[in-house]
Amino acid sequence: MSGTKSPVPAARADEPRRALILVSNTVTHDSRVLREAASLRDLGFDVLIAGLVSPDEQRTELDVNGFAVVRLTPLESTRRLLRRRESEPATAPHETPTASAPGTGRSGKRFSALRRLVVTSMYYTQGVALVRRTSPAIVHANDYDTMWIGIAAKLLRHSRLVYDSHELWPDRGRPEWRAWLVACEWLFVRVADATITVSPGCAGVMAARYRVPPPVVVRNVPERMANPPIPAEGLRGGEPPLAIYVGGLAPERGIEQTIQALALVPELRLRFVGYGSEAYRAQLDACAATAGVADRIEYRLPVEPAAVATTIASADMGISLIEPTCLSYRMSLPNKLFEYVAAGLPIVGSDLPVIGALIRDEGLGEVAPSNDIAAVAAAMRRLTDPSRNAEVRDRVRSFGERVNWEQERHVLEGIYESLVARSRGPHR
Repeated sequence: MSGTKSPVPAARADEPRRALILVSNTVTHDSRVLREAASLRDLGFDVLIAGLVSPDEQRTELDVNGFAVVRLTPLESTRRLLRRRESEPATAPHETPTASAPGTGRSGKRFSALRRLVVTSMYYTQGVALVRRTSPAIVHANDYDTMWIGIAAKLLRHSRLVYDSHELWPDRGRPEWRAWLVACEWLFVRVADATITVSPGCAGVMAARYRVPPPVVVRNVPERMANPPIPAEGLRGGEPPLAIYVGGLAPERGIEQTIQALALVPELRLRFVGYGSEAYRAQLDACAATAGVADRIEYRLPVEPAAVATTIASADMGISLIEPTCLSYRMSLPNKLFEYVAAGLPIVGSDLPVIGALIRDEGLGEVAPSNDIAAVAAAMRRLTDPSRNAEVRDRVRSFGERVNWEQERHVLEGIYESLVARSRGPHR
């Protein structure tokens, strides 16, 4: 796709009402977005998802699980300019290379800020053009960085707007001025026809900060697993126990601490299922070598959202050690917790207000401060005991029967239905 032209046709009066889902990723592995799309389709909407291209996902039009996806992208001329600027030597011959390496120093920081501004502007320009062409009846804006397009849809096409805050965006260490982020979100929660979030902790913070009713909590829980036969591994297969981490490999997820704790539980193996940059993978490999556990760690590629539960179900425990490096992380309720539940896995989780409370209240596993290596290792060790593991697994299974997408989707569909009911007259 080049410029603002798009193959997406304009909505016609005789077509089903269209719903537009906005998200700032490539869509393919975003389980929440795909569940939103399925809920809207079940309510009779023609669903279009607008995401973003990435270096590894360059297609701008595709089908994902039966849903049309358009990935927005900067103008090709703009991308060429940015690539050319990034490839230019960052130093003059007489300068010290480390003094102004790409992305560092005043010049690098100015260019990074300019790049963000250009790419963001093009994303909004194309998003608004998409709104004008498709005239969606409902727009579901996932997270802060899609909301300006959602507001444009509300103003230009009278769309009903859902603001879905996955995180506390002003509290994530963003490069933007925090006061600006707070002011924008103050506006967003007032302009949106409905505001939802993924965690009761986030809902409480937003309600107090913006003096609004608490956003509705729609947890990102997967569908109930259909109990297919799972190959026996670990404790149930008479092998050394297996811990699993599913999700993106990135800092502040407690991954390094998990590797260090592994050295104190010599019978345990660790498997990562997810994508990480080469640079970060190299850091993890170095950490594993230093800890002397490189031979007990393995990596697997990410799988489609619908296949996560069956892919990880053979393990003995799931790891979710989010670090409390910001308020957003302290109040988070990660997707992986519910993916572990769907797979029937006991959990080792961070001792944080929301994660820790859920695990304790429901008896889903063990909690530990993510930066306390000895405590993390002790939690892992307790779950390597076969009787303790089986006891917790029974509670996890019971919780999964009560908390799954089949139940949670009714909350989201109720919101969509209320927005449809509030629409006055035929949608324009």
